[in-house]
Amino acid sequence: MIFYGTNASRLKDGRLSNVICPNCNEQTSMTYSVFGKYAYIYWIPIFPLGKTNVLECNNCKRTYKLKELPQQIQQKFELEKHTGVPIKHFAGIGVIALIIAGISYSSFKHKEDEAKYIVDPMIGDVYSTETTSSGYFTTAKVAKVTNDSVFVIFNDYEIDKKHSTSEIDKAENYKTENMEGYTLNELQQLYKDEVIYNIERD
Repeated sequence: MIFYGTNASRLKDGRLSNVICPNCNEQTSMTYSVFGKYAYIYWIPIFPLGKTNVLECNNCKRTYKLKELPQQIQQKFELEKHTGVPIKHFAGIGVIALIIAGISYSSFKHKEDEAKYIVDPMIGDVYSTETTSSGYFTTAKVAKVTNDSVFVIFNDYEIDKKHSTSEIDKAENYKTENMEGYTLNELQQLYKDEVIYNIERD
């Protein structure tokens, strides 16, 4: 279950002097509070949704939203130095940005590692590859490496989800009769053509 919604936090309190309350018609002062509204997911603020200003007459205790008051009181309120949007109301955006940056770096680093793996194969490397059956994918595990050749054992199973081949990457799914040999150049060309699209190394 995803918990999301809106909330508000108090940003500032203050006082307006020498104003006439529309309710009691007395010249008095008004206490005000500025609330910052924000959207959240799992109680983490994601982005601000504006501000709400609430004023209270110190004589009759009637409360108002700013827009309910006469123009002269609104103008006096606007002359006050009000706080901006707090950084914490953008906390969720920062968290999301960090997650995206982390995923991007991880993907970049993995591709960088793959570039090394494909020129220097090792026994146990697992290649995710598209099968001859359109729309299906499988894995092949490196079983033997010579000076210019690489021998792989193909997985007995195929899957229709490109990035879920780890689900079928199990030791019992590789049988030696499914072994095939490739020159190093052939293997590198398959990677370049994205027939081999992922390489995992323990």
